[in-house]
Amino acid sequence: MKSLGHWGTTLGLTGITLLTPVLVASAPALALTEAELVKKLNDTPCFLITNNKGLPLTSQQTDKNGKKIPFTQVFMSGQEAQAFIEQLRKQKTQDPKKAEIFKTLQVTPVGMGEIYKKLRENAKNPTKSLQFAFQPGRQEVQEAMALLKQQGKNIKSFQSVPLFILSAEGKGYISVKGKGASGKKDVDAIPMFFSKKDAEALLKKVKAKYSKATIQVGDIDRVITVLRKNKDVNVVLVPPSYSLQYVNQLQRKNRNVQAPKPKR
Repeated sequence: MKSLGHWGTTLGLTGITLLTPVLVASAPALALTEAELVKKLNDTPCFLITNNKGLPLTSQQTDKNGKKIPFTQVFMSGQEAQAFIEQLRKQKTQDPKKAEIFKTLQVTPVGMGEIYKKLRENAKNPTKSLQFAFQPGRQEVQEAMALLKQQGKNIKSFQSVPLFILSAEGKGYISVKGKGASGKKDVDAIPMFFSKKDAEALLKKVKAKYSKATIQVGDIDRVITVLRKNKDVNVVLVPPSYSLQYVNQLQRKNRNVQAPKPKR
């Protein structure tokens, strides 16, 4: 699977300027093309567990008809993917092939858009394709469920990847204007955060203007559905800062491994 490494220039929302709160429903009803949606989703890294050749670690699950379907896990947290690898390596196995496989496992970052493309392709033939099981960050799921309960919603589980969105006193979602990390152009957007901590950082900044601003919980599945129906150029998905840091650490590690040793 294609691995991407461009997240060093992902939107940082630095030097933000608050704009008027806007309702998502006010967006023009023009569908995003698949290429535009993939590009938007690819700003967010996901993490696969692969061998040293880039092939994903797979398991099997049984569908309602008793047929075994291969699947691989897609982690939203690189740290949790690495912890899963360490857990596998600690298992005592009598199978030498399996033990050798565990030794070669690594965390591989992949753009969410690439996973989305595979999911769309697999939907055409689900029984013969590798399926993807998203594993949202445990902390983010806990934070999302806690917020929903505080807002009076009775929820026992969260079945998607949560997003955190700033709302201005019931008037709509808060839009911001700022430069992307590349610094090339201004961006007007409703930021939707994969990390509650990142959303809280922006909430502190908007409190001066919107004292009753709050964080609302959304999910990636519903947002993708909206984006497929509406050309909502005012939405930007903000990847977790800890995921970007993890990708940068992997890239530095890989550069150190690949760097030629100086000749003596």
